[in-house]
Amino acid sequence: MKNRDKILLGILGAAAAGVAIGLLFYTEEGKKTRKKIKNTAGDWADSFGSLLESGKENLSDLSHKAKESFKKAKGKVQGAYSDAADEYSK
Repeated sequence: MKNRDKILLGILGAAAAGVAIGLLFYTEEGKKTRKKIKNTAGDWADSFGSLLESGKENLSDLSHKAKESFKKAKGKVQGAYSDAADEYSK
């Protein structure tokens, strides 16, 4: 892409952003749209917070289960080791 094309694309992008900002801040419909955006963003934030909390609880449960499984496996290995040591020492 030539520099001239990049400059033209940049100007068009800036103009589009200016039009969007103008519509959002200087029209009655823009006020309604800003309110909808604010409410939607708030809803998304609440949903994300709930999702994070749920994820933390699931991770905690998984961690607890992993610790219990490790304890059981360790006990079995120690038992097998003791049995083998007893059998070897005979």
